[in-house]
Amino acid sequence: MLLLGEEVRHKIYGVGTVVDQTPTMITVRFPSKETKFPYPNPDTFVKFLKAEKSDTHAAILEEIRQEKELAEKRRAEEEARKKAEEERRAAEQREADERARAALSCKPRPAGEKKHVKQERIPGKRMTFFVFQGSTFDRESRGGYIWAPVANRAGLSFHHWDRLLDIRPGDIIFHGCDGFVQAISTARDECYDCHQPEELRSEDLWEPEGRRVDCEYILIKNPIKTTLVRDDILRLCNVKYAPFDRDGNGNMGYLYELNRELARIFLKETVKRNPLIGDVNFVRELLSEADDD
Repeated sequence: MLLLGEEVRHKIYGVGTVVDQTPTMITVRFPSKETKFPYPNPDTFVKFLKAEKSDTHAAILEEIRQEKELAEKRRAEEEARKKAEEERRAAEQREADERARAALSCKPRPAGEKKHVKQERIPGKRMTFFVFQGSTFDRESRGGYIWAPVANRAGLSFHHWDRLLDIRPGDIIFHGCDGFVQAISTARDECYDCHQPEELRSEDLWEPEGRRVDCEYILIKNPIKTTLVRDDILRLCNVKYAPFDRDGNGNMGYLYELNRELARIFLKETVKRNPLIGDVNFVRELLSEADDD
């Protein structure tokens, strides 16, 4: 709320006038001195100042109430995000423990268990990947990269982190966030050892030693929801280490190989809603493979 020129009363200094205002501070000129007060800090107009006009004071208190509600909402959202990340880390730990137990027992693979089918790199063709970025999508896309730690705090590595090692220049990466394909990129180079980028450190979720792949992002203005092609996902992701599970939902993890046919399906749906993306060379190249099949 703009308070310049408003008269306010202080318990000690008397009546003064607001002579300056910034997004976080107001300056009040009293007969004896000028003083700065934080605003819209709730304490300022609850403990120290009161607007001379009653309707102005009421409007200020309402603005403060709304600011407090917004701050509480943000705090709740941040706590929910942290909880989700903690659950994700716990799932990764469970997966690592399971792998360790399986290695020790050396038992044969149970009948009916999904088999891991690794993509074969075809000379002259780009491989396709799917990355689940969640809360890091905005920061990684602005920085033009994907990043994953080498190991967790227990010293254990995971296939979906190690998969950055499989990326080669020109490979195509589909970027998932909140259930949508939010961007498509091509790898600029192979992955390299890289400490955790500064913009990711505030969450304190991963060990600092990691790997990075620099990417050329194309953000999708009208992103598609992955569940739009759930039937195709169920048909083409029935292998171990696929990016989607048996219900068509994204698997817990970071980077996965993406079935080329499913990659083309994602691209076709994306181009329907974003025709300009169809003019991109690597998009045309991948879509044209369908004519050769």
